[in-house]
Amino acid sequence: MEHVFHCKGAPSLRFGAFLWFLFCCTLQMLAQSDQERIQCIVDGVRSPHHAHQADLVLRDQQGVLLTRTDYNTRNLLLHVALNSTLDKARVNELLAPLGMSVRCFTRGPLDGSAYRHMDPRDCDGVRPER
Repeated sequence: MEHVFHCKGAPSLRFGAFLWFLFCCTLQMLAQSDQERIQCIVDGVRSPHHAHQADLVLRDQQGVLLTRTDYNTRNLLLHVALNSTLDKARVNELLAPLGMSVRCFTRGPLDGSAYRHMDPRDCDGVRPER
């Protein structure tokens, strides 16, 4: 005797899972709206380890949520809380003991737009500093 399992609730379970997915995506977008992205070029980075040292220094600052210093592209990416007071002068002050400095500093909303590397030769795509 063959038993066939029928679940009358399967379509509603799929729909419920879909709604849960949309809810989670919405929460993610709302969470990002209380953050800003800082991007700049770092001069003086000598090695991947040296770049990591910069990340450790910056990560200790209040309001810094994420930091990535890329040795190969010389790009620095930070995600900071809206109330963070981190600016170009402060980043330069923090990185000076490591022999690094930043330029082409931009700060703006973390709006879900794609991250683009900046060209260290000409700082393409730089918005006015805030």
